[in-house]
Amino acid sequence: MPLSLNYLVKRLLWSVSVLVGVVVFSYLVIILSPGDPAVKWAGNPRGPGATKAVEEARRELGLDLPLYLQVLNFLRMVFTGDLGLSIAYRQPVFAVLSRNLTATLELLAFAYLIGAPLGSLLGVLAALRRGARLDGFLQTLGLALASTPTFWLGMAIFAALLPSGFAPYGRVSTGLALATGFQAVTGFYLIDAILQLNPSVFLDVLARLIPPALAVAAYPLGVCLRISRALVADALLEEYVRAAVAWGVKRRAVVWSYAFRAALPGLVQVAGIAFAYSLVDAMVVEYVFGREGLGRLLFDAITLSDFKLAIGLLVLVATFYLVVNTLADIAQALIDPRVKL
Repeated sequence: MPLSLNYLVKRLLWSVSVLVGVVVFSYLVIILSPGDPAVKWAGNPRGPGATKAVEEARRELGLDLPLYLQVLNFLRMVFTGDLGLSIAYRQPVFAVLSRNLTATLELLAFAYLIGAPLGSLLGVLAALRRGARLDGFLQTLGLALASTPTFWLGMAIFAALLPSGFAPYGRVSTGLALATGFQAVTGFYLIDAILQLNPSVFLDVLARLIPPALAVAAYPLGVCLRISRALVADALLEEYVRAAVAWGVKRRAVVWSYAFRAALPGLVQVAGIAFAYSLVDAMVVEYVFGREGLGRLLFDAITLSDFKLAIGLLVLVATFYLVVNTLADIAQALIDPRVKL
């Protein structure tokens, strides 16, 4: 079996240790940074009772305890799934995170469905034309897309759309949603519009989703293009591929059943890592386009000294990275029997 129980146990223990390190490091950095969360929690009090109000807020937040007890208490809260109330939103932290996570995942998944397949196909095309001008152009394009700052690309796309009169700001037109009775059910607006048979909202959501998705798709497109080109080009030089050509196997079968299939395990591994990295890109781009999501939460957490929300975000991002990387390893092992986990 390519997947063993020993691997899963080790991966779980390693993931837990990473999360503990993230929580401890994040808590120390945020708590020791300038700004007092207790002041925000107390409502920025003024007057003679301000000091007492802030002290009461510190007791409510547990900031009056010694630092090591604060860290241990916060670790317990994280692993029991209760981070308390957000200072910025006055709601449970995990409820705020889960509500906004769907918005970010919708953008990320849509962008990845554009970037990864298109990049892989262009990489195969470049491998088949290796040494030609098209190959050089596609490799340069892949390098440029993988290296371009996503926030800059998002701002460039947004600015380019302004002269057309359409500003893709937000996830959906509020007036249109109210007029058609649209309601968020799953949190994924495209799916919700389909479930409610609401084509006008579906088209509006799609029109507002495509521009930021193009910005987020740039990195996975560039990475998949360069990796698939390199892996397929190497596979085409293998002896068994040459033998298939000599035996008269059809070109399409040689490319896809032999060369691309050999490159697939490595491509899946790299594509999984690119997907995890693109989460931060999605958070940045959605803030540029005024979309609700984890990017807006991060901005609010920093500006409002909401340390619970900030650490919750960091734990969520770390968990996302660990889960995606683990799934990529498992997928690679299932595709390639030579890989043992």
